[in-house]
Amino acid sequence: MKPFDDDDTPPPEDIADDVDDVEDEIEKAFEPSRRRSRSRRRRTKLQEYGSIGSLIVWIAFLIIWLFFFAGNYQFFENIAVVIIALFIAIAANALLWIPSAEGWRARSSAVSGILWIVFLIVWIVFFAVDFGIYENIGIGIASLLIIGAVNVMLWVPSSGDGWGARISALGGIGWLTFMVLWLPFANDILGPVTTTLDFPYKNLAIILAAFLAMICVTVAPWSSEIRIEIGGVPGGSIRAKGSLAGFLLWLLFLVIWMWVFAGDPVLALSGYQNVAVILVSFAIFAVIAVGMWLPWARRRGEGPENWWAVGLAFIWVISLALWFWFFAGGFDAYQNFAVFLVTLVIMVAISGGAQWRKYRDFEAMDWED
Repeated sequence: MKPFDDDDTPPPEDIADDVDDVEDEIEKAFEPSRRRSRSRRRRTKLQEYGSIGSLIVWIAFLIIWLFFFAGNYQFFENIAVVIIALFIAIAANALLWIPSAEGWRARSSAVSGILWIVFLIVWIVFFAVDFGIYENIGIGIASLLIIGAVNVMLWVPSSGDGWGARISALGGIGWLTFMVLWLPFANDILGPVTTTLDFPYKNLAIILAAFLAMICVTVAPWSSEIRIEIGGVPGGSIRAKGSLAGFLLWLLFLVIWMWVFAGDPVLALSGYQNVAVILVSFAIFAVIAVGMWLPWARRRGEGPENWWAVGLAFIWVISLALWFWFFAGGFDAYQNFAVFLVTLVIMVAISGGAQWRKYRDFEAMDWED
């Protein structure tokens, strides 16, 4: 019998064929890596040449500008032009050097940031002198918010829940942009068409209208998803939507009141009386909201003893409204603020005393049984 040998090797001619097959497989496995490496080297060379080329172009522009055009402009204007050209070259390098794996969004975000800096330089050097400091600050902040809105469009998904997030974010950014532009320019826009008496009220009406529009835009994508179910008691969602609708209607009332009635010379209401109207309207909204939520709370086992604080707050608001309507005009702003603080302290003291008494009664119970 022929002995069994574990180290028995195949014939030499078979070894050569096996080695060739293995070498071919290794070569095929490393070929894509070599192609990527060559492609990466070519891209790196292109980036290096592009950066050097952009630097040469910027230097050439600098020389041409200084020789032919700089004499027609002021010192800071020439500095601005040179820096703007440099930032444009930096933007081109950002497009070259940001890895392709990061995608076009990263490139766009980088370029948008550079363009914002360019805009600021152009504005400050060439246009800011025609505007006041607050107007220039507003324009600078608004331009930054616009760049933020562009990046929201770039990065927030447009499908699924992302479209709601995109709309809400754009609504909030749009409102902030409007506010930083409206506040410094309001006098230039409303001043020629309003009087000194009704200008502050119409200005406030526009601000409240913008806030109302922002809430509607940001909440609209999520209105169908509002769910409040606590303790298995249904009806929370409809009440939450009703409360939100009531709040929006209250804001709408304030907009109409401030625009039409607050500064009407026929009514001749004082500022304190307009404050009283705001307080009474808020109290009415609060009563409606409490009327919606109280039955729901009782079904959850929460009795009227948990709502007395709401009633106390309602009495406080009505008392302030009466003060501002009938008596506040005879006092200055500091004295009226002192009255507000005194009533607030009294309300907090009553509420805190009642809670403390309830806590002491709870502690005094006989727990041994």
